[in-house]
Amino acid sequence: MDQPGLDESDHAAALRGLATINRFSRARQAVWQQIKAAATALPDGERLRVLDLACGGGDFAQYVAERARRESLDIDVAGCDISLTAVNFANESAEHRGVAINFFVCDLFGDAFPTGYDVITCNLFLHHLERPGAVELMRSMTAAARQRVIVCDLRRSRLGYALAWAGTRILSRSPIVHNDGPLSVKAAFQLSELPELCAEAGITEHQVRRVWPQRFVLTWPGTAGAST
Repeated sequence: MDQPGLDESDHAAALRGLATINRFSRARQAVWQQIKAAATALPDGERLRVLDLACGGGDFAQYVAERARRESLDIDVAGCDISLTAVNFANESAEHRGVAINFFVCDLFGDAFPTGYDVITCNLFLHHLERPGAVELMRSMTAAARQRVIVCDLRRSRLGYALAWAGTRILSRSPIVHNDGPLSVKAAFQLSELPELCAEAGITEHQVRRVWPQRFVLTWPGTAGAST
């Protein structure tokens, strides 16, 4: 889906395929628990603002909004992506599902970095970046988040590659997903590399949790609210 000029119908089919695959992962539940903890820690009457970076088709942001509504938590959810096609798809999908989410176009490395959010999440995007880009993004997220940053991504492993190869073919008909899934695992970081990335990004306090299937959730405090 990183291909320039990708046909919109093919792009949409790939986004639907990824949403189906993500429903079978426990990763989004693990991320939700972090967001829920942040929301319940706020004083009564305060709203938690959450931004999902590189949101793609918006399925994760929609999941958060639906869980918040179901559990009566006051959470304002937004998502951004560099692709106008993905943002349009996400907005249409959210409207269809009856959830209020602000999806907007943003180039995380070319535009002003979004601010004003308590929690910033980044799901299945870090593996698209080379090490310097990953470190730069982690620094930007730290500086922009008032409470915490939550990164969920793939783990590079033989088992992860095998699961991606099989799972994408079982759960999606999109040839783009079939191709991108295994390639994404090959490009992903190993768990042993995460402390090194954090150190390079100036993150001194972080937690890593393994989640099924062959994913991780990495969390650390944001600094935007440190002076308030």
